[in-house]
Parts: sequence; structure tokens; C-alpha cells
Amino acid sequence: MLTKQTPARMKQLVTRWRTSGESGAGFAKRHGIPPWTFWYWCRKRLPTRPKVSTSPQFVPVHVAPAADGAVIEIVVPDGTRLHVRAGASAELLRTVIAAVRATC
Repeated sequence: MLTKQTPARMKQLVTRWRTSGESGAGFAKRHGIPPWTFWYWCRKRLPTRPKVSTSPQFVPVHVAPAADGAVIEIVVPDGTRLHVRAGASAELLRTVIAAVRATC
């Protein structure tokens, strides 16, 4: 367990994490930091993630025909909006929520 969580030390770790490409949870675990502590420091006014030019990464997407029914809108703090239609599987929701939580 990390014994000295000074602002300077946590700022250094958050900066290293942001350039590592590693998940926040994995990084925190590897450095012996409780996840809730790491998330706290990620949200403090620390330098933003540096702009890194990388080639785009694509993931497969299945576009389903629009279905009538209720829609749940999830708005992420960065302004991203997710629309979940009735009939979405619980597994899909768990995967999306985990992906959204993985970003700091």
C-alpha cells in the first residue's frame, strides 16, 4: 500500500498513468493505491492529458434498426451522450459502463 500520498507524488503518478495507456484500475493496483484514492486524485486540478497523436483505433459496431420504445440517455462528464434503447442487454450496459468508468 502506498504510504505517502503527497500531492506532488500523486500528480506524478496521474501524469504517468495518463501516458501509459493502462486502465486506471490496473495502474492503481500495480502501484498499491486504493482505486477510490486514485480516482480522487485524477479528478483534482492536475494537468490534463497531453495531446498525443496516434493512429485512430476502431472497434466493431453493430447498427441495429431503430426500435420504438423508451430511451435512457446517459451523459458523461465530458459531454459524451449515450442512448440506450429498450431491450439492450444487461451485459452490454455493464460493458459500456465499465468502459466509461475506466476513463479518468
